[in-house]
Amino acid sequence: MKRPALAAATAVLATGALLTGCGSTHAPSDRAGAAHPAVSAASASASGSAGSTPEEAQRKFEEQQKQAAAEHDKAFPAVAAACAGKSTATPSPTPAATASGGYQPENPKYSENHAYAQLMPLNPLQQCRGDAHAARLTAEAAKQPPTGPDQAKALLTRLGYPGATVGQTANGVQFSVSVPKVGPCLSGTLSATPQVEAHGPYLEGGCERPKGGH
Repeated sequence: MKRPALAAATAVLATGALLTGCGSTHAPSDRAGAAHPAVSAASASASGSAGSTPEEAQRKFEEQQKQAAAEHDKAFPAVAAACAGKSTATPSPTPAATASGGYQPENPKYSENHAYAQLMPLNPLQQCRGDAHAARLTAEAAKQPPTGPDQAKALLTRLGYPGATVGQTANGVQFSVSVPKVGPCLSGTLSATPQVEAHGPYLEGGCERPKGGH
């Protein structure tokens, strides 16, 4: 008799974990900030499933999601307007390439060895938000491309992305950040010719590409 309730609680926790991955890419100093509603949502779901019904935990989680979305839309009204009405149905992950893909005959464990670099899929609303934020960042950075990490960090903070991770590489000033409150991830180059891409978090968590494999 307890199995349906347990399954429902497990589903709530799985949803919270997905959103946590979307919002966990900020610099360490930002991990305790308000930009991570999914963390508290997952915690509320876990505690709710222990002290209340799974339905109540789910309701609390959905309320936190709505609050986070409202705060995002208030901070970025142009993005909210551009993406109003987009679906929140998350697509299924893209299946790994088969033998016809060209690499598995040489290495049957290619997918397993490269799982660390796989991205979680975005629903239409997340993709729209990400693309809108990417276009906004690209346009602003193009006006006066930052020449170093400090300038890039200042630009990102001014535009509303204070939790960005920024670094200097041979290809220019690189950055990675989760859109505050709701995700998804934004990554790319801000110096020279700015290029910004929107994507889901990596399966291992966070917006920064993990180093190495398994």
